Amino acid sequence: MNEKELLSKETFINLFSKNDFDRIEAEDKLFLEAKKLGLEKRFKESLKKYEKAFKNKISIDDNLKLPPCKYNIDDYNMGNYTCDVNGITDSSNYKFSYIPVLPIERYINKETEKEKVKIIFYKENQWKELIVDRSQLAINQKLLLLSDYGLDVNSDNVRYYIKYFNDILNTNDIKKLDSVSHIGWKDNAFIPYDSHGIFDGVEDFKNIYNAISSKGNYDKWKECIKELRKHKVIKLLMASTLASPLLEKLSIQPYIVNLWSSLSGNGKTLSCMVAMSIWGNPEIGALRLSSNNTQNYYISIASFMRNMTCYFDELQIVKKSRYLDMESLVMDLCNGTEKGRLNKNSQVREVKTWFNNFLFTSNNRIVDENAGEQLYNRVIDLEIAEKIVTNGQEIARIIKNNYGFAGKEYIKYIETLGFEEISKRFNEIYDKIMTNTKSTSKQASSLASILLADRLANECIFDDDYVLQLSDVVEYINNEDEIRTSIKAKNYIIDIINANIKKFDENNFNENWGIKIDYLCVINAQILFRELKKGGFDFNTVKKEWAEMGFLERNSQGRYVHGTQVRNTKGTFVRLKF
Repeated sequence: MNEKELLSKETFINLFSKNDFDRIEAEDKLFLEAKKLGLEKRFKESLKKYEKAFKNKISIDDNLKLPPCKYNIDDYNMGNYTCDVNGITDSSNYKFSYIPVLPIERYINKETEKEKVKIIFYKENQWKELIVDRSQLAINQKLLLLSDYGLDVNSDNVRYYIKYFNDILNTNDIKKLDSVSHIGWKDNAFIPYDSHGIFDGVEDFKNIYNAISSKGNYDKWKECIKELRKHKVIKLLMASTLASPLLEKLSIQPYIVNLWSSLSGNGKTLSCMVAMSIWGNPEIGALRLSSNNTQNYYISIASFMRNMTCYFDELQIVKKSRYLDMESLVMDLCNGTEKGRLNKNSQVREVKTWFNNFLFTSNNRIVDENAGEQLYNRVIDLEIAEKIVTNGQEIARIIKNNYGFAGKEYIKYIETLGFEEISKRFNEIYDKIMTNTKSTSKQASSLASILLADRLANECIFDDDYVLQLSDVVEYINNEDEIRTSIKAKNYIIDIINANIKKFDENNFNENWGIKIDYLCVINAQILFRELKKGGFDFNTVKKEWAEMGFLERNSQGRYVHGTQVRNTKGTFVRLKF
């Protein structure tokens, strides 16, 4: 450093723009430079003059003015505050911030009526933006958290900041805008494709929100996809993600599509990435999410995505988790609403809702053989036994560099077509499934939405020679009679009894289960309850239907268990008629 640089106004402006701790360190370094140049006395004199100028708020040429930005900040009524490039000073001449900060816009969420505020601050030679809850600018502990984003707030100046924000917000006509905090439908507009309203949740899910965008060449993506869509599974996966925006408008409950295979390296993840590339960046951390989450995180993502498919990779992680129960997770996601809760002030918290479907990859089925019908109704398990994609690396390269065009085109098409027409088409497909199969109504709705989405997308995007038909999905339909919990429990307990037939022998001196004569089985009630529980069934859930189908014999009072004596032993027994 030479004499001119040491004593220049830029040196002192830069020095006084630092916070107290950094300024001490910078001053020490400058004194050492002054000592090397033999200019200690002149440096001390200049330092005093500039310090006095700063304290008296003397503007040191145009370098102290706020740098230009895209917002109109020239007409702000700052009241008793001075806000310039060196920070903010209050009426007592106390500088509580070493960077300029301004509240710039207010967002009123039309669904929750809650208010958020966009603040801007100048740091490291650029304006930065944050969208925060209004309460975060009014409560000490919440405001302190903004220091993580670079705001110059600490335990010493936080109360000054709170007063400053309150004064500026109330003495200026801050621009007010409508906003939403989720992706998907807002009335008849689809966020982020339609510009009706401002999205105010970008800080919470910035990576996902930014991923819903387009990149590269649309024609190159379509050329790649055209060949892949000849495989039925990829066609189904793409149709599933395209069905998601239809669910809310058609009053269809959320459902899960699980792409599974016990083999590795056959293209499960890549196939799902291809499907998600319709909407945006399909890479990990963008629209491809890990399954290693808490239940609350799953719900938060579902609520945020709202009308767009949530894709979680490697679901087997959940099955190995001590903290997550697969059946509970499936039911929570497919119910479309979180459990009601109270906050720490015993007030009812806002309940999150969603209307999308979910895409998982896994090493096995979600629905086990003994699962209840509620799981069968909500999950479509797609098994792949062969390698779907042969030139995987080339396909991955293409979809990572070309994505996000088709989703916008699809949404525009269904908005133009209108949901009255779309609903009519859905009903035709749904009725055909219900008439020609033994599907439950929930299953039929899910599959009909997928078939419909494939047809709509073919009309506006793909122009394939073949669209998905009922025959393509019939293998995924569960027979309504076969998946009934009572029937599955009946078949299960018959197998258990037959496998333990010696325990009904009168010569058995170990654990005795009861007696079995031809087609009548009298079994100890507690043993029956225990064995059913092992298989994931509950006696109280199935007993009524068992009695109605003639499998369980009630006693003379109409009860489901009998107090009787079997082999000279009194107890409670259940009479089953095979």
